[in-house]
Amino acid sequence: MKKSLKYLAKKIETIFLWSSGADLGVLKMVPTEKSKYFGIGGTIIFTALMASFAGGYAFFTAFKSTYLSVPFGLFWGTLIFNLDRYIVASFGVGDGKKTISKQELIEAAPRLVMAIILGFVIATPLELKLFEKEINAKINTDISIVTQKIINSAETDPRLLSLKSERKQIERDINNRNQIIESKKIFWENANKDKNDEWNLGKFSGKKGKGGYYEDLKQVADNAQNEYTTIKADYSKLNEIAYNKIESIDKDISSRENQIGTEIENQKTVQEQNDGLLARLKALSDLTSVSTTLLLSKWLITILFIFIEIAPILFKMMTERGPYDDIVDRKKHEIKVQQLQLQSNINQEINIAVKIHTEKFEQKLNAELQSNKEIMESISKAQQEIAIVAIDKWKEEQKELLKQNGTGIIQSNN
Repeated sequence: MKKSLKYLAKKIETIFLWSSGADLGVLKMVPTEKSKYFGIGGTIIFTALMASFAGGYAFFTAFKSTYLSVPFGLFWGTLIFNLDRYIVASFGVGDGKKTISKQELIEAAPRLVMAIILGFVIATPLELKLFEKEINAKINTDISIVTQKIINSAETDPRLLSLKSERKQIERDINNRNQIIESKKIFWENANKDKNDEWNLGKFSGKKGKGGYYEDLKQVADNAQNEYTTIKADYSKLNEIAYNKIESIDKDISSRENQIGTEIENQKTVQEQNDGLLARLKALSDLTSVSTTLLLSKWLITILFIFIEIAPILFKMMTERGPYDDIVDRKKHEIKVQQLQLQSNINQEINIAVKIHTEKFEQKLNAELQSNKEIMESISKAQQEIAIVAIDKWKEEQKELLKQNGTGIIQSNN
């Protein structure tokens, strides 16, 4: 068990030292320097782990898929790890003093800017997770507000209000007609009762049968009955038309309400689905704009992650120069000298090769020139011989001409 733990601790130490960007071979030569680079490597590894959680959560918020968010989180953590390791390893040791000089800050400025940007990138998704409950409450509130606005807008729909107003007016007309019919009916029934009471009891004249008022009461009752029958027939037709109209309006109202209901449900669905990364960032921004406590908490978290990101660089700037750095510089110098020696040897070989090639070319050129000179001399000698032969031949021809016609040639020449 102890051996296993010791082996595990050794592996972890190796991973942390490698993560710091240090040369493990050199560290074996100076074990006193291991603690420094162990701390740097640990900071880089833990930053990468937090970046993995942040990237995975951001991806899960956007796509709602664990199978996609886990690989992306690992990829994001690996990317941040590689960047941090490069930033720290490429900085060197600074001026080797405990204090941070102006020159060191100037040299480290690009790396510090990169580290600060990475701090913001890592902190933002984790802030969304830390304030998840508040963000969910804000999103739900916004959804409720928007939904209520949609419902209120539906309740004031001009078409629906017009149909309902028309229906109420028709119902009022029907009620008015029914009241008129009922009043005519009551009037007729009362008139008919008075007629019957006069006939049977002599209620008004004191004499049963056709007394002094019976004919008048009968006329009133008959007129009331005729008026009631006529109005009832006319108004019943109008009411029937009105009821048909109401039925048609009810269909239109139902259709419009269904249409509005569908629109409301669609809007609710859109609002409920609007809980992605951008919506959560907006919700967090809205919350921090109205809550000073939340704003301070958010910035404290962001500053914390920024400090974690720039800590390795600051640590290297504040670290005194040690034997590890001397060995690394010596190795760099040795490699540089070796490379310069190799370059010098290569240049020398090239110069020798060029010199040899030049000498060979000069020899070849001299040989060609000598050969050309001999050829030119042979040609010149041959031309002289040919000229002598030609002159001798001309001389002989002239002699023959002179023998044949000497006087003419002399005269001609003169």
